[in-house]
Amino acid sequence: MNNDKATRTPQQARSMEKRRRLMDAAMRLFDTHGFDGTNAKASARDAGVSVGTFYAYFKDKKDLLMEILGEHTAEIDTIFGKLEAAVRDGATGREILRLAVAAGHASHTQPPGLLRTMLAMRYTDDDMRRFQEAEETAHLKRMVGFLETLGPRLRVSDLEAAASVFGSAFEDILHSAIVFSQDIDRQRLHDALVDMGAAYLFTDPDARG
Repeated sequence: MNNDKATRTPQQARSMEKRRRLMDAAMRLFDTHGFDGTNAKASARDAGVSVGTFYAYFKDKKDLLMEILGEHTAEIDTIFGKLEAAVRDGATGREILRLAVAAGHASHTQPPGLLRTMLAMRYTDDDMRRFQEAEETAHLKRMVGFLETLGPRLRVSDLEAAASVFGSAFEDILHSAIVFSQDIDRQRLHDALVDMGAAYLFTDPDARG
């Protein structure tokens, strides 16, 4: 995320609106032209601001891309909050998984080309790789903590391994359904993911909590 002292965090509504416009413009450009085909000048032009304004908020286009990725990963806490509420309300394991898949899909609001760019840069840019690895480590800990709340309802005993296995499958299916062309209907993939998680994680996925 942006920790450079040469850039600033907007405090007032007008300043926040400019920053938002820059991020939205860059998302469209990354989606259409990829990382290499996007630059600060085009982002500023499409946002209707000066290039100087771009550099007031972002160190460079990679810093901006990491801010966009950070927005997406911040939504993970919101998703876990919904899941924890469902557990308190006595939802079945299958219902919890359906909610997780639906919320996960809804959180992927970026256009497919942008998501492809972010996924590809994990393998071509060390800063992006380190950032994504740190985020994944945090998400893994969050998921382990959530699984702990389910206690005896689970059939798995190694919660860290279970979180890693199901979390990887979860992300892979969601990304493939959104980013890449699929011969299988998206809902069928989501249903299969729920069934797989239900059988793998829960002793009785249809029992009320």
